[in-house]
Amino acid sequence: MRTVLLVAVLVVGAVAGGTSHGVAAQSSPPPDAVDSYVVEQGDICQPIEALETDGTVGSLYDYRNHETHPDSDDNLYSSYGTQHLQADDTSILMLHEGTDGTSLVVVHDRLEGQTAGGMVSFDVVGVPPEADWVVRDDAYEGETNMAEWYGGEGWLGASWIWADGRTDGGAINGGLSEEFALTIHPGFNEHSAFHDNPDLHDPDWHDDGRIERWEVLSGDIEDPERTTLSLAEPVTIRTGTCDGPAVTYDRTADGISATIDRFDDAAGNGANDSNSSPHSSDAVQFERLELADVGPAEPIRADIDPVDDLPALPDDRDALSSLAVDGAHGASGTLSFSVDAVELEDATGKESLEADDFVLYEADGDGWAEVSLEVYTAEDGTLRFDATVASVERLAVALAEPPDPPAQNATTSSEPATERDTETTHSETDGSQQSVDADVLSIPAIAVVGVAVTVLCGLLWLYSSRHLE
Repeated sequence: MRTVLLVAVLVVGAVAGGTSHGVAAQSSPPPDAVDSYVVEQGDICQPIEALETDGTVGSLYDYRNHETHPDSDDNLYSSYGTQHLQADDTSILMLHEGTDGTSLVVVHDRLEGQTAGGMVSFDVVGVPPEADWVVRDDAYEGETNMAEWYGGEGWLGASWIWADGRTDGGAINGGLSEEFALTIHPGFNEHSAFHDNPDLHDPDWHDDGRIERWEVLSGDIEDPERTTLSLAEPVTIRTGTCDGPAVTYDRTADGISATIDRFDDAAGNGANDSNSSPHSSDAVQFERLELADVGPAEPIRADIDPVDDLPALPDDRDALSSLAVDGAHGASGTLSFSVDAVELEDATGKESLEADDFVLYEADGDGWAEVSLEVYTAEDGTLRFDATVASVERLAVALAEPPDPPAQNATTSSEPATERDTETTHSETDGSQQSVDADVLSIPAIAVVGVAVTVLCGLLWLYSSRHLE
């Protein structure tokens, strides 16, 4: 079974053919779930390591302004603790592990670098309830501090604008020392909420400076590895490994939504033998799951073909593939999946499988309810379905009619039995009659009898020879 942890929303994966896999409803997380991290963007998943220090994230960032360091010249409203990590026109992203646990750290641009300034907005969606911006760059009283900090249930946001040779950024702490997953929706440069905003004290404060590069840092605090990210796409950073589907959280008018895709990474790692049909295979593939209004941030696990037994499907059908989600709190959504009908025809012996030959079930109390399916493509033997599901607690794909039983290889004769077909010998022992079918005697049995007779004859010859001497 393979599992993928999701927080504030959920996940899924693909079918299996007798092997077993599960984002994640696994009863307990993998041992390394909190000790490993990944960053996901688009089709890319990259393992990363938190940068470690023996202090707090505040001491790492070391934000200074005229209020925190009034008697020093090193108070340029910037991060002094990350200078060795900063780069011109570059935004850096990292996890920090220190005495206050795990934090998410963001630093834009380079202190006293060759930069004109810049503007950026971030929405960080999927954060734990206790999370907050514990470092704010900038944070001081004055009209030139135009940074804005905001948030709501399950998300935090900020908008920054800074001048030449300075940084902006911050750090989120709280609840990240346990399993988590959160998505950063970036707005760099003209995509910032501050772009062309006449309400700012000085809309030209950034002097048309731009962020040209976004990097995630990993490993050694003094010389970390750097992975370049797209400036235009959301990034998810979470605990766990890349052996699972990708998840992206977003804000909606009703709360938080989740989109789970890239299920190919999960395929073939699950499918417990006791749950999957003898005809299940990679022919069934979950492709996308969109959940709306998932509620407050809380760890959610989804298993593909979970190891615990599925409740029996209606009419004793076998599940070709199944999905279980724990912690979604009754969230509804839209599931997209595909079926390779040609592959299943070969596996099941059925001919010309069509859309009506497949059913999708969702959990309904202790039983199942059939879900209406809509075919949105059917080409080259592959059927693709969309379905609106009221619950993702349990989902199962099955054949509407079970496969035909395999043909029997029995050989029958059209001729009636005769006396010559069976020869019977009779002997009486202690008044009982025993019948022995001559055809039952096998060649090994006859050989044993022959050996016994030969030995007996030899013994009789020896006995006779001695008495005749």
